[in-house]
Amino acid sequence: MQNTKQRDLHNMNQQESDNNKHKDLMNKRKIWIGQARALLPLLFIWGAEWIFSALVDIAMYWRDLDWLKQAALLTAVVASLIQLWSLRKDFRADGEGKGLTDRSGWGHPVLLLLPGVMLIAAVALLEAIGAIGPLFTPVLRAFILAIGFVQIGLLLGRPLIYLGLWLFALSALMGVWYLGYSAVILEGMGGISLIASGYMLRVWGRQHE
Repeated sequence: MQNTKQRDLHNMNQQESDNNKHKDLMNKRKIWIGQARALLPLLFIWGAEWIFSALVDIAMYWRDLDWLKQAALLTAVVASLIQLWSLRKDFRADGEGKGLTDRSGWGHPVLLLLPGVMLIAAVALLEAIGAIGPLFTPVLRAFILAIGFVQIGLLLGRPLIYLGLWLFALSALMGVWYLGYSAVILEGMGGISLIASGYMLRVWGRQHE
């Protein structure tokens, strides 16, 4: 009888511990989503830039519009810098009040972009030194984006993981069988994926308000 009571007590304590861990994880996820929402404009900016670039690639079969791609890229960079400056101001205000950045352990939300920025710089360097050809660059960019979705999805939600796996599979398919069309297809699908991920984060953020 005593052993049974001890076993029941142990099970109750274990269940309570599991519940506390689950609640703690949900609270952290809520904070993480709140911080990730600060990056929503960047997802929409670069999603639109990728889609626009894919459309220009289609039009370039008839006319030389490379200048238009460069203009779109420059516009996206300037818009991103403006947004990052705005986040810097918000971080200062948040730091004075010891808000979400102190509780989540992430620090400034912009730090989430650091791995992506490093990967983009690596791709740019590989292009500059001729280590990868122009045909393979879109595939590599799409792979990096897919891996990023999976990594963030481990923290924020499974739909982002599925989105990353889908984009990874598409990138592999284009790289093996349809490399000549990879720039158009992967830029377009990558842009749509960025906008879709931004929409997911917006919806999740509203659910946790």
